[in-house]
Amino acid sequence: MKLLIKDIVKETNDAVSLCFKNGNFFKKLKYKPGQFLTIHVPIDNVVHKRAYSFSSNPYTDKDLKITIKRVEKGLVSNFVHDHLKVGDKLVVDDPAGSFLVEPQVHDRNQYVLFAGGSGITPMFSIVKSILSEEKQSKVLLVYANQNEASIIFHEEIKALEISHPDHFAVEHIVSSIKASQNNYHSGLINAGLLIKIFAKHQLNFSDHVYMICGPSGYMEQTKTLLKNQGITREQIKIEVFKAAPVKVTGKNLVCTVTLKINGDVKQFKARGDQSILQQAMSENIVIPYSCRSGMCSTCKAQCVSGEITMTEGHLLSEDDVAKGQILTCVSYPASEEITIEI
Repeated sequence: MKLLIKDIVKETNDAVSLCFKNGNFFKKLKYKPGQFLTIHVPIDNVVHKRAYSFSSNPYTDKDLKITIKRVEKGLVSNFVHDHLKVGDKLVVDDPAGSFLVEPQVHDRNQYVLFAGGSGITPMFSIVKSILSEEKQSKVLLVYANQNEASIIFHEEIKALEISHPDHFAVEHIVSSIKASQNNYHSGLINAGLLIKIFAKHQLNFSDHVYMICGPSGYMEQTKTLLKNQGITREQIKIEVFKAAPVKVTGKNLVCTVTLKINGDVKQFKARGDQSILQQAMSENIVIPYSCRSGMCSTCKAQCVSGEITMTEGHLLSEDDVAKGQILTCVSYPASEEITIEI
């Protein structure tokens, strides 16, 4: 399906939102708050696929909106910022992703959402959807950034605070500001600040709806802080926006990878410090993928033999991993021979 770019909104110096006309009368994309859209971007006659979260509200917004932060040396994000224009059309895949909420009109929940940097994108869709569709619930957003200028949706978030004072609150953590004031806190997230924020909003560390999205370091720190307050990993939904660096033990490893794809067998040499997906693509071997961060399961496969290392933060359960299931986008060779079935 192709979508038409209706508008391009500059959110910050390094973040833009692409606004798409949502299909036509006969076919419109349906998505849930928190999900992402995979776009196909042709660059120099090569199509590159990237997944970006919706920042629009699927219940109230007529158009689709995804928000894209410029990444240093990021091929697609830089192309989007520098070359896409209103009127362009992009091929897209169906919306996907398990980091989502499904608001229920009669539910009464307390949501505690932690966002770091561009991790606000799916959170913003979630916040707006809860406020419009699950009106008895409350949302506390804890949003971390390097400086005030980098706060994506800053003015829109302020407007939501004003329009929903009894149901929405935000606490900003801004590492570069010198002194804390009101709901803007200096430094980084830490135990003392987290306890202070919960006390301010008269919250206990109990069975709320916890969600985290952002860079891996921010997410790991937040998960640890919550764990220390008795919140288990199973109580938290996570979405990785930047994968953690892989601690590769076989940096000089050269592995023979055998891929079995729908009865077809492909074989190639792979290094221990690059993902299976990345190296298959470099060999022009077509395998399914979408998000490239371990959060959508499009690239799920079965490791039949050999050993692999997967980065943390993926969506597979411990039982799935124990059965040999892997996500090729975050899986790295850890033995001299590997056989994978897709």
